[in-house]
Amino acid sequence: MAEDLRIPFEEAIAEPVLLQPRWMELSLAQQVVLKALYGVPIDRTHTDDLGWSELDYYWAGQGYGIYDDLGYLLSVSYPTDLVYRPKRYSEGWIIGGRRMGKTDAFSSTIVAYEATLGGHEGYIRPGQEAICFQIAQDMRMARNSLGFIKATLESSPIMKKMIKVTTADTIPLKNGITIAVLPPSVRGVRGYANPCTVMDEVGVWYQDSESANPDYEVYRAVKPGQAQFPEAVVVGISSPWNKAGLLYNYWEAGTDGLKAPLSEKDRYENCLVWHATTAGMGNPLINKRWLKTEQARDPRAFERECLAVFQDSISGFLSPTLLREVTEKGVHERPPVDNFHYVAAMDPAFKRDAFGFAIAHAEDRGIVFDVVRRWEPSSERPLNPMAILEEIAAFCKLYNISTVYTDQYQMESLQQIAMGMNFGLEGIPFTSTSKNAIYGNLLQLLNTKRLVLLDEAISLRELRTLERTLTPMGLVNIQAPRGMHDDLATVIAICADKGLWLLPDKPEEKPKEPTIHERIMAQLERQKQEATYSPWD
Repeated sequence: MAEDLRIPFEEAIAEPVLLQPRWMELSLAQQVVLKALYGVPIDRTHTDDLGWSELDYYWAGQGYGIYDDLGYLLSVSYPTDLVYRPKRYSEGWIIGGRRMGKTDAFSSTIVAYEATLGGHEGYIRPGQEAICFQIAQDMRMARNSLGFIKATLESSPIMKKMIKVTTADTIPLKNGITIAVLPPSVRGVRGYANPCTVMDEVGVWYQDSESANPDYEVYRAVKPGQAQFPEAVVVGISSPWNKAGLLYNYWEAGTDGLKAPLSEKDRYENCLVWHATTAGMGNPLINKRWLKTEQARDPRAFERECLAVFQDSISGFLSPTLLREVTEKGVHERPPVDNFHYVAAMDPAFKRDAFGFAIAHAEDRGIVFDVVRRWEPSSERPLNPMAILEEIAAFCKLYNISTVYTDQYQMESLQQIAMGMNFGLEGIPFTSTSKNAIYGNLLQLLNTKRLVLLDEAISLRELRTLERTLTPMGLVNIQAPRGMHDDLATVIAICADKGLWLLPDKPEEKPKEPTIHERIMAQLERQKQEATYSPWD
């Protein structure tokens, strides 16, 4: 039987030469998460400066907290049928807003403790390599997290002496255990004995089976390597993203599978699930001013990243109500006007997709659309680019347009044809980043009602059906639903984006001339102030 070398977590955080210096840097809410994970007693007597007790934070983290619109804890509704009982968990799933201390407070403390004080070296076979893994979403973040782990080790005089050497990716220890950081990789973790694995920002890892190294495959590769360690632990820590993947599944199930169907409870047994907002974790570096700024910048992102709310994988992008309001009923096309400067865009296609084209101009009421055209192939007749470009050339001549913007599809071949028809093409990089920026400008114009659309059924349908899709990596895609078109939505977005610089500046408001009554009252106020003035005040 292996010798029990483990130092209980409760003793480690109370000992000045071990984890106590690091422990004292954590907020009370952060301490409660770790106490709950390691089965340390939690009570109502220990409170922080806000008046919340350890038990308040525990039940808030279990879903019984009520928060304000910035994520600050307002009250806690204690469950009548549940009681906190200290219990050490073999898995922890900590879900919270950004800057809640995921890496510096939780990951570094857990990995440093398990690698040095966890007693796992007593279960390593001769010649076997044991690794405590810290897995982050990419190698840059993984290496960054190693710095936090090293700082935690060096905060303790005893733990510091256990470090043999530090490399860019590892910290080998004198007890035969190595701390290693790496991005999500089935091959990277498979086959290694690992008493502790922390999966940092697991919510943004790949999730679907077609991706390389999806979250559940990395998890499956980790678990067999823990079989020989009786006190092994897996911890997933992340801000929430979409309603899919390991993190979301554990959040839905709750601690010990409390919320899971009866048939699935065994799967989540001995798992702690914790959920809190950014402000609810008591990070002293976070203040209301910063939170309000983030909320004003992007309310939807704030909901996900600071209030820790899981988002629907798919949601509508543009408001159908606003689209109706900015559509000029009965206007299907506008003739050219001499004093307007027009912009045009096209989304070329040849076989299966449709070819889209649009013209717009800027005026006081915003970006106004003048022409929308769409050419669709049939099973018997593919599109003829030459014939379509001839029609576009006629529009360019009529609206005095010299350049048409395009998303670079078949750019070189179309450029030659266009030049022969006396207009040019300018390619627009349509990467995921630039596409989101272009569509973001369209959304802003719509929300501020500085957009005037034509009463054209197909283009309006495409705009209404655009979807905002959240990928497993936390990126946002804006596109048509599968099997539907977005060629007209694309050219409308490009025209709107390129027309922004043509919008007239708002005229400066001239100060209003005061009335006779206002001038008299202002003079009386000045006289009153002069009469009461004293140089000794």
